[in-house]
Amino acid sequence: MEQATAALVEHILSRYASAPPDTRILIGIAGVPGSGKSTLAYPLVDQLNERLGVNVKDPAHLDREEAIASPGVEEPGKQIAVAVGLDGWHCTRAELDAFSDPSEARRRRGAAFTFDSTAYVSFVQSLRASPPLPSIPFRTFSHALKDPQPGPYPIEPHHRIIIIEGLYCLLDVEPWREATELLDERVWVECERSVARERLVRRHLKEGVEYEQDKAEARVDKSDMLNGEYIREHLTEPTITFSSIEDPSYAIA
Repeated sequence: MEQATAALVEHILSRYASAPPDTRILIGIAGVPGSGKSTLAYPLVDQLNERLGVNVKDPAHLDREEAIASPGVEEPGKQIAVAVGLDGWHCTRAELDAFSDPSEARRRRGAAFTFDSTAYVSFVQSLRASPPLPSIPFRTFSHALKDPQPGPYPIEPHHRIIIIEGLYCLLDVEPWREATELLDERVWVECERSVARERLVRRHLKEGVEYEQDKAEARVDKSDMLNGEYIREHLTEPTITFSSIEDPSYAIA
């Protein structure tokens, strides 16, 4: 796995080295729920920055509460790579309540239709702005508040490699397709259905989403697995396929 990650780092750095200095490299990382998208994306950003001579972790790719809880972390300086999570474009709970079927929208929160896909597409389009590169704010998701929040820092002109990770960033349906087509690389994290299901059940139990095995399994089957099937059915062909990664936080001891 380390060898595969190292090869991905080298590939992205090669793209960066050959790109004009006033452009951004956009990398999308998608996979079914439980596949390990985040487990790949955030360490990947740190490895890229380290290779580029940046040793300070950039809070621009932290969740809002993580950045607030890390006062020793410096504000963005000359970091080049940054990660953005698609979760920041969840519809708020208030917005879900305005859906035609609020109960279904809340139950299926995390499905593609419960995201503000139009705002997400606009964000990706802004990353492709003509020089000079603009400063671009983006959203993060607060698990404490259970709603998206403004990110602690914007994407700045010196952020030239943007890693976007999320379930739906490689979809081939409108309006998602418009953003997918703007990506320079489409990375798919492949994971067997049974492996993803087992991981998700463990995650729900460990995080206290459910406290009983059968209830955790039912939640996964009625939501996460459905989302995974939808992604596979509407996936744009990836340019890179990566083997699934286990999040050590949920690994079996």
